[in-house]
Amino acid sequence: MNIGLGRIAVLVATLTTALSITAPAAAAPVRHKIGWLVTEATGGTPVAPDAPPQTNSNPPRTSNISTLATPADDLKQVCRSQHTQEASTKQGWMADRFNRCWIGHRNVVLRCLNCPTMIASVEFDYTLVGIAQNGTRQVDFTLTFDNWLPLGGEERETTPFRVSLSGCGSLVSCNPALGEFTQPLGSWRLAPTWQVTMTSANNTGVGSEFLATSLVTMSMAITPLSANIQPWVENNMTTGQVRFDSAGAVAGKYNGTVFSDFTPTYNLVALARADNNEDGVRESILHIDDALHHIERTFPSFIGKSPPGEYKASLGANQRPLHRTTSTTDKNNNRTYAGKVCDDVWGSGAATPNLNCDEYPMASTKEGAYTGSSASSGNTEGWRTWNGSSRIIGEVDNQDSGRQYLNIGFYQPNRILNNDPFFVAINR
Repeated sequence: MNIGLGRIAVLVATLTTALSITAPAAAAPVRHKIGWLVTEATGGTPVAPDAPPQTNSNPPRTSNISTLATPADDLKQVCRSQHTQEASTKQGWMADRFNRCWIGHRNVVLRCLNCPTMIASVEFDYTLVGIAQNGTRQVDFTLTFDNWLPLGGEERETTPFRVSLSGCGSLVSCNPALGEFTQPLGSWRLAPTWQVTMTSANNTGVGSEFLATSLVTMSMAITPLSANIQPWVENNMTTGQVRFDSAGAVAGKYNGTVFSDFTPTYNLVALARADNNEDGVRESILHIDDALHHIERTFPSFIGKSPPGEYKASLGANQRPLHRTTSTTDKNNNRTYAGKVCDDVWGSGAATPNLNCDEYPMASTKEGAYTGSSASSGNTEGWRTWNGSSRIIGEVDNQDSGRQYLNIGFYQPNRILNNDPFFVAINR
C-alpha cells in the first residue's frame, strides 16, 4: 500500500513538472546587420497629378506612310541625348504612340547598417525602351545597362539580381514567362541586355474593337542568398499604358498596339507640307486657325465661345482635346447640324457640288456640331451655341483635308479609335 502511494506521488510530481514546462518562444525577427542600400538614384521621378499629357514633340510623319517603330538602339540614343528630363520620369519620354523610353541611374551598396563600412557595390545606368507594333498585337521592351561599375567583395558578382516588368495576365502573354529574369550581378555585367515581348491574341478583349489593356511597370531587386542580409527591392520604377486592339479598317491595319497614355496631335499644315500640298488645303488650314485663334471670324457667333482641341501647357492636366467618334450616326448628325450654321449664314443651298460646308471640330469628333452641343440633348437650336465653326469652302480642299490627311494621314497611322483623345495644332 505504501509502495503504491509512493509510485503515485512520483507520477504526479512528474506530470506537474511536465506541465510546468512552457512552449518555446517564437523566433525573433531577423535583425539585419548588413544590407543593400541605394546611395545614388536618378530616374523614376513621379509625374505631378496636374501635369499635362505628353503629345507630339516631333513633326508628324508624312501622310503616305504608316507610323513605323524606331529601332531600339536609335530610340535609346535619341532618348538619352535629347530627352533626358522627360525620360527620367516614371512616365518616360514618348516620341509618339509607338516609341517610348525610360532612363535612370542607381548606385547600390552592401554595407553595415549601423556603420559606414562598405562591403561591395554596383553602380549602373539603365535604359528601358518600349516599341509597340502597328499591325500586330505586340509590344517589345529592351532593357540595357551601361557604365556598370562593381566594387568591393565577391558579393558584387555572386548576389542574384532580378528585373521584372508587370503587365502579363489573362489577355496578355509575356516571353519570358511572368516578364522577369534573375541572374548573378556578375552575369548582368557580362550580358547587360534583357528583352521582354508582350502579345495579345487577335480578336480577344473587350467590345467591338477587342481591346486589351496592360499597365507596365518595372521593378528591380538584389536578393541575397543569406536571410541575414537585407535585400534591395524597388518597385514601380516606370509606368506605361499599353493597349492592344483588333479594331479593323477604322484603324487602317486590322490589329495593332499603342501606348495609349500618349495624346497625339493632328497638324494639317505639317502633313500637307510633307506632301507639297499646303495650297491644296489652304482653306481648311485657315478655317482651323480661325476657329482656334480668331473666333471673331467664325460662326455661330456668341459671347464666350471657346472651341476646344488646342494643347495649352498652362492648362496642365485640364486640357480640352478632341475625341474621335467612329459612329456613322454621330458623324451624319454632326454634318447636319453644322450645315444649319452654313444655311443660317450663307443661305440654304450655298453648299453645292463644288462647295462644301466645312466644320471644326470635325464631324468625326465627339465635339462636333451635334454631339458637342445641346442638340444631342434634344435642343434643336443647340447649334447656335456650339463651341465650333462652320463655313463654306471648296469641295476638293474639304475632301482632301478630311479623307487624305485626317483619316488616312492621322487617324489610321496613329490608331485613333472611338473616343480616343487628340490635339489639333496649326503652325502657319
